[in-house]
Amino acid sequence: MDQTAAATAGGTREQLLAEALEGLDAMVCRHWRQGAAAHLERRDLSSAQLHLLMVLQELGPQTVGQLAERLRVSLPSASLMVDRLEDHGLAARDRDAHDRRLVHVRLSEKGVVAARDAAGFRREVAGRVLSHFRREELVALLAVLDATERALAALAAEKEAG
Repeated sequence: MDQTAAATAGGTREQLLAEALEGLDAMVCRHWRQGAAAHLERRDLSSAQLHLLMVLQELGPQTVGQLAERLRVSLPSASLMVDRLEDHGLAARDRDAHDRRLVHVRLSEKGVVAARDAAGFRREVAGRVLSHFRREELVALLAVLDATERALAALAAEKEAG
């Protein structure tokens, strides 16, 4: 057991949770700046634009209102983000065939390629990181991922019951 794990093993659940959140947040921020952010700069995309790209890749065409809700930003902010993706040729707006008042945002062909590239970069980095894990650490990680998925499902159920 390393020093950090040994030091925290006797802590309360709340102390362990706080330390895990702090450590994970610091690690993600540090490595984001060093890896993913540098990759995005080469594509001339901000992290917010990449997030929007990923949402459109995952969900397909959305209205600006749906995107604002999903990204938890204001309608004007979401519209500005879509404008920036359009400026880069990564997204397009289409009027709804049945209700011309509705405008759907979708990925352009270039946007689909950029989203695939970003997802591939993320997977490549994750693969490099995981390649340093020992077998027992991978087993533990899979257990944590399973617990995380269950917790996310419980939160979604609570929200629906809301």
